[in-house]
Amino acid sequence: MQFQTYVLFSFLATVTLAKNILLTNDDSWVSTNIRATYYKLKEAGHNVTLVAPVSQRSGWGGKFDIPSSKTLETNGEFAYVKAGEPSWGHEVDDDHIWYFNGTPSSAVAFALTYVFPIYFNEKNYTVDLVVSGPNEGTNMSPGMYTLSGTMGATYNSVYRGYPAVAFSGSNGNNSFFKDELDLDDKLSPPTILAGKIVDFVDHLFTAQGANPRALPLGVGINVNFPQVGYLNESCVDPKWVSTRLTGQYASGADMIYNATSDSFVWTQTSWKAITACNNGDCSLPSENFVVGYTNCSSSVSVFSVDYDANLGLTSQVNSILSPLFHE
Repeated sequence: MQFQTYVLFSFLATVTLAKNILLTNDDSWVSTNIRATYYKLKEAGHNVTLVAPVSQRSGWGGKFDIPSSKTLETNGEFAYVKAGEPSWGHEVDDDHIWYFNGTPSSAVAFALTYVFPIYFNEKNYTVDLVVSGPNEGTNMSPGMYTLSGTMGATYNSVYRGYPAVAFSGSNGNNSFFKDELDLDDKLSPPTILAGKIVDFVDHLFTAQGANPRALPLGVGINVNFPQVGYLNESCVDPKWVSTRLTGQYASGADMIYNATSDSFVWTQTSWKAITACNNGDCSLPSENFVVGYTNCSSSVSVFSVDYDANLGLTSQVNSILSPLFHE
């Protein structure tokens, strides 16, 4: 009787916890990371719909592209979908896994304006959470916030009023799920990251309780994982650390000019402006510090799409501009 009661309680808890999740990324719909996360979230009992670009769209930020043709002009990522095939569609054996010939930002819009209301005929479908990633490669600090397609999908979701979390891993290998996916391999980075994402998402929903939202309106989260599993076998269960986007070691995209070859090399640079703390909890460490300089830790940064400066800075600048306002 005790066992039956436990099983019934576990079943009811799973049913209660089950939420509608929109899963996307910028590495394409066939990356190992996103497929591992899709299956692990479903295994946890959630209703998951994967909608992501047909091709690699890393570094496209919040750019919003839509197809110019009903058919693809070039092959999709890993030629899984080929030129001449439709510009959007789903897996033959799973109509909850979709591709779209656009950017991560527009893939989110495609899900919300076509997949749910038209294909599934769910006019009032509720998305409880948007999960973006896990990206193949980290997306830390303000520099990557504006550059990353993973982040672009996240803040575009937050713009629309949906709670959203971006997840990024340190396994930047751009792998094809048909070659790499192994959900039983306990040292596989995509499998480890997928499990950690399930833990994070389940905690969000459990803590939500009776609150209709998993996160406050206009707020998102950026999570970055360290190297795990085969990349660092001493780290298979990284701890969560509260961080901030700015701070020590925060950086952005830059370039170096090579006079000998008369060419440029991509690099990252830190500047004082993105280490300054003007908002939030200034005592928190930066994402870059936690992931890069501590042992087996994942950064968790809360951000807001209210990009206005705080009252003090606004007043300071407005005092400079005051003569203009009174002309």
